[in-house]
Amino acid sequence: MTKIIQVLNAMISQSELITNVIKCDKEYFFLYNKKYKWSIALDDREIYFVHFYPSNEVSLEELSNRFDWTGFDDFVTYKSSDFKTVEADETFRELYQIVSNKLYNLDEIFNDIINNS
Repeated sequence: MTKIIQVLNAMISQSELITNVIKCDKEYFFLYNKKYKWSIALDDREIYFVHFYPSNEVSLEELSNRFDWTGFDDFVTYKSSDFKTVEADETFRELYQIVSNKLYNLDEIFNDIINNS
């Protein structure tokens, strides 16, 4: 297993550290541990893309509002299709679901519903 899959699994297991989710089409930008900027996207072919943005000079909001990526290469991309295991695909899919749920605070809503039933 490559390190990026381990990183994504760590994000999944510590999903409470995923914050500041911003949706832009089928891509979700987010902070992990209040300092690392990421995004996760799903394309029409059901391929997931995870991007890491190392620069501190560009905010998460600026990234999510960027429509022209020409000349902007300050990110690293990982694609689910680059990994040939079921586990890797499930990892990308689960992280996408977790991040999208965070946008609407679904974890809190679901916990409230479960605890009050």
